[in-house]
Amino acid sequence: MRLRHLVLAGALSTVTAVSGCAAPDATGPASAPTAGGGASSAPAVTLTKDDAIAAMLPDTIKSAGVVRVASGVSFPPMEFFDTDNKTVIGFDADLGADLGRVLGVKFEFQNTNFDGIIGGLNAGRYDLALTSMIDKKERQATVDFVDYLQSGVTFMVAKGNPKGVKDKLDLCGKTAAVEKSATGDLSVDDITKECTAAGKPAVTKQPFPDQASAVQALQSGRADAVVALDLTLAYNVKTAPEAFQVDAKPFGTLPVGLPVPKNNPKLRDAVQAALKKVIDSGAYDALLTKWNLQDQALKGAPINTGQ
Repeated sequence: MRLRHLVLAGALSTVTAVSGCAAPDATGPASAPTAGGGASSAPAVTLTKDDAIAAMLPDTIKSAGVVRVASGVSFPPMEFFDTDNKTVIGFDADLGADLGRVLGVKFEFQNTNFDGIIGGLNAGRYDLALTSMIDKKERQATVDFVDYLQSGVTFMVAKGNPKGVKDKLDLCGKTAAVEKSATGDLSVDDITKECTAAGKPAVTKQPFPDQASAVQALQSGRADAVVALDLTLAYNVKTAPEAFQVDAKPFGTLPVGLPVPKNNPKLRDAVQAALKKVIDSGAYDALLTKWNLQDQALKGAPINTGQ
C-alpha cells in the first residue's frame, strides 16, 4: 500500500495510487469523499459500544483505550491522506472507526511501509493492521487474518496502452512497477515463471517502498505497467483518466484480510465479532457504497480463508 504524505485531491490527481480486484464501479465519483463526508446514498448507521464484544478485548487494549493500527497510507480508496496531509481517510479508515465504536476503543492509524507491517506486528509495535493486505497461506504462519473484502490482481498502463499490454503474458520482457512485498510484487514473480515456461523473457520488476511511487514510475515512463490489486488501480483510472487505463481482467479473486499477530487470539476474536456486528448493522454496506466497492464485498468475517 504507498507513498507518504500524498495529497490526492488536486496537486497529485494524476498520480493517485490504485489497488484491487474487479474494478470498483467505474461510474463512481471521480474524486474521493472527504473525511467525514462522502457521496454515499446508503442510509447512515449509528454504531455504539457493544459491552459483550468489548469484554473480549485483551486487558492491555481495554486499559489503553487504543488499538495501534499499522497501515501503508497511500493506497486509495482504502487508506490515504486527506488534503490536510494528516487525516487518514478511505474505506479501511472508516471501517476502523466503526470497529472502534463497537469495541469502545479508538483505532489509531500509524503510517508505515507495507513490507515492514507483519514484522512490526510480530515485534509488538502494532496490535493489528488495516492496510488491504491479501490473506495468503504463507502469511498465516505468523498472523491470523479476519477477512473483510475480496479483490483480484491486474495491471495498469499509460493512456492509450502504447506497449500493447493487454494480457498478463504481454508483461514478459516488459518492466512492471510494484509495491515491495505487496500482492503485485508476488504476482509478478508468478508471471515471470509463466513467461519462462512459455519460452518468453522474464518480467523486469521494479519494487518501490509504496504504491504511489510505483504509479509515478509508470507516469514518468520508467515502467511499462503497474501490477497491483484492481481496487486501487481502478481508483487511479477514475482520478486520472487522461493518464492511465486498465485493460486486463483480474487474474483471480483473493480475500483481503485484517492481520492480527498469531499470539493474540483474544484480539482476533474480538475484532471478528465486531466486524460481524458492523456487517449485520448495515454499516458495512454503507461503506461499500461510499467507496464504490460493492463488488468487493465479503460477508461473514471468516478467518484465514486465503490459499
